[in-house]
Amino acid sequence: MKLQKLNRALLGALLISGTLGAASQAHALTLTPFLTPDNLTTWGSTQLANLSESDLETLVGAAPGSLGLVYKQDEYPLAESGNGAGYYTTTFSYESAGDASGATITWDGPMKISCPSCYLVVKDGNHDANNPPPWPQYVYSLGNWNGTDTITLSGFWPGPGAISNIAIWNAADGGGGGGSLVPEPETYAMLLAGLGLVGFAARRKLS
Repeated sequence: MKLQKLNRALLGALLISGTLGAASQAHALTLTPFLTPDNLTTWGSTQLANLSESDLETLVGAAPGSLGLVYKQDEYPLAESGNGAGYYTTTFSYESAGDASGATITWDGPMKISCPSCYLVVKDGNHDANNPPPWPQYVYSLGNWNGTDTITLSGFWPGPGAISNIAIWNAADGGGGGGSLVPEPETYAMLLAGLGLVGFAARRKLS
């Protein structure tokens, strides 16, 4: 009887972890230079050559020292940085050789970027005679992004221009700098299920 209860508990934990995993991958956010969904604020194109932490804080109205770079992916050479490196993958799409006009950011887990105070910066870096510096950047507030949904970028700088890098900034809980990550609830469920299976195996071995 006790063994049956344990089996039901293990099954419930596995079902919960599977449900949470499916829910975390259920939506996608599509961004273009011309599209502003209801839950998204964009500051359009800013002509600063590079956005520092203080530049971004001033632009979005955040408190000084509250934001930090949590994830950055350079297009060339391909390199990622920030506390979120290794938990996300960015794949660039090209309109022509060497000109990235889009990108897809996918979550790999188990840690995720902590929102809702998250901002995405898309930087133009194509060195072209018809596109002199400073190269513009688009800045988006990710609003209700949950840190796990896929983000798709498309239609950036057709012709002269290309995506140089994408960067996500966030505010850590309580301020004092950002770059914070949190575990996805699914991680806890899977941990509980794993511990339950270990206990079940140990119990069967003793019986």
